[in-house]
Amino acid sequence: MRERVLAIVTLIAQYVLGAEDTPISEQELKTKLMSVGFDADEINDAFSWMETIALQPQAESALVTPLMKQPTYRVFSSVEQKKLTTEARGFLIKVRTMGLLSDEAQEEIIDRATRGTEDPTTEQEIKLITTLTLLSHSSNLWLREIDCFLENDWGRIYH
Repeated sequence: MRERVLAIVTLIAQYVLGAEDTPISEQELKTKLMSVGFDADEINDAFSWMETIALQPQAESALVTPLMKQPTYRVFSSVEQKKLTTEARGFLIKVRTMGLLSDEAQEEIIDRATRGTEDPTTEQEIKLITTLTLLSHSSNLWLREIDCFLENDWGRIYH
């Protein structure tokens, strides 16, 4: 079930990122998702999850780090190592080292990824959580980076 909900979140993010001129309504998204085989409960779970993330209060200025600031390095606890795959931890290290995440944003993402799940969070799942976290705080500022995360196109971040 978790994989299907995350797949829905991915599709929603792609629809939102692809809708530059014509915004897509929630009902249109639900109709499109149902037409590709997702059921209403899964779609509602995905929207609820995204809403929960978006409504959690955070200090927006603490999430964005200047690109020239020297990043800190974090050691993952044994619990975090069990709840995040090696690839997921590598992704977080990569985007943090590149200066795309503040310490606070990284902690928020780790907390969301490790909370309430038995299975380890995969790289694709951590990308979605990172994307949603960045979108919920400053959608216009991070659109290019979010698109690069989802497409695995790291070359565009550097250019």
